[in-house]
Amino acid sequence: MKNFEKIFFCGISKVEDLEVVERYNVGGILLHSPIFRDPSDFLHVINRLEGKRILLCTDHEGGQIEIIPYIFPSPGNLLLGKTDEKTVNRYCTFAGKIMKTLGLNMVFAPVLDLYCATSNSVIGYRSYGSDSSVVAKMGLAAIEGYRISGIASCAKHFPGHGRATQDSHEELAIVDVDYETLKEDLYPFEVAIKNHVESIMLAHVIYPALDDKPASISTRIIKNLLREELKYDGLIISDAVEMKALSKICSPSEVIEKFINAGGDMLILSSPSSLQLYAQELNRLLQEGRLDLKQLNRAVDRVESLAKPIESDIEFLHDSIDSSVEFHISNLTAKEIVFILPKSVCFSQADVSHRYLPLIKEQVQRLLGARVVEFDDLERYRGSLLVDFIIDLSTDEINTHRELSKDFNVIYLLTRNASLKKYFEDLNHIVTYSLSPLVTGMVFRKLSKLLTGGELRG
Repeated sequence: MKNFEKIFFCGISKVEDLEVVERYNVGGILLHSPIFRDPSDFLHVINRLEGKRILLCTDHEGGQIEIIPYIFPSPGNLLLGKTDEKTVNRYCTFAGKIMKTLGLNMVFAPVLDLYCATSNSVIGYRSYGSDSSVVAKMGLAAIEGYRISGIASCAKHFPGHGRATQDSHEELAIVDVDYETLKEDLYPFEVAIKNHVESIMLAHVIYPALDDKPASISTRIIKNLLREELKYDGLIISDAVEMKALSKICSPSEVIEKFINAGGDMLILSSPSSLQLYAQELNRLLQEGRLDLKQLNRAVDRVESLAKPIESDIEFLHDSIDSSVEFHISNLTAKEIVFILPKSVCFSQADVSHRYLPLIKEQVQRLLGARVVEFDDLERYRGSLLVDFIIDLSTDEINTHRELSKDFNVIYLLTRNASLKKYFEDLNHIVTYSLSPLVTGMVFRKLSKLLTGGELRG
């Protein structure tokens, strides 16, 4: 029997979310922007996913929605629509190559909605323009650019969100125009379909000329129009089910039943907090025989045929850091952890690592639950585990720091000046050889495991 939970495309915002999506073995993972704020978090996620066959993507459209900080910014689709196909293709090829290098294999782009002056700003700069032929050409150039780079595209939001005056994130949107007008909106999608776009995302929008239900749960739109009339046999994805346009009118079980039976393949869940409920409802609907099993099997087949093993050109950094950082620690317990910042640090003009300190403080608080204090403010923390963060020390300062171990349980965290380790080799210490948050994040995560009885490596 197939794993039908592969129909879920679940968003994650923090490392802990990964445990939930892995438990359910979902078919796709959507990376939200917080995952990229700390490079050690992203590297940890990629290390965990390396080799697994799954769809891994973001909403990085360029311009109004840019998720990945490592991609040079786009001027935005509305401006790019004023250029030419070559420009769009070059930018999406460039962006796609970085996505591929990072380990992603899919992107929720391009936006093929038309820009309308009276429409809601939810589309705005995301559109390539108001001329359907221009949007079609630019959209195809984007799809081909991503494809050159090994990234699968997702054309959105079918059959067109551009004329909606409401934001479907907040309310049910309605595009009340005749079918002849809708044909203009459909044209960019028709071009994408003829050129085998890998996936299409449905809008949570009602089109009275087509149906009285939102497109994302409409048999007339998904099966009759998209599958039969336009002959699309690729992956059909809903927009996020938590969006109020859908969640206000349908329960989770109704969303699943109507979407699958209408011919859809994957449901986007913005957060793992929705996943448990949706998985339970999916299993209940299966037990009650309320789902089209033939369609559900086809949906899983489409997911599995598009999914690729995660391969990243940066994953080697995880193993390199893991094998280079030195842990010399034994007999540690901690009710409270106190992280000691150095009183002053000298940074050369050739050293920009002082910029890392705010993120390192955030890592310490988030990953170790530590209190951050100055070196001269320790007396009140007797009984706590001290992490003495050492960038460099003068000869006189070495003894001052060693003296801490007489009154406190201390881990000496040696970063820039690794030669100092000879002065602390008889005490608990870690040598990082780096002040990069990529390294410190891994160190704090491993230290947290060690303090809770976990394995040191990995």
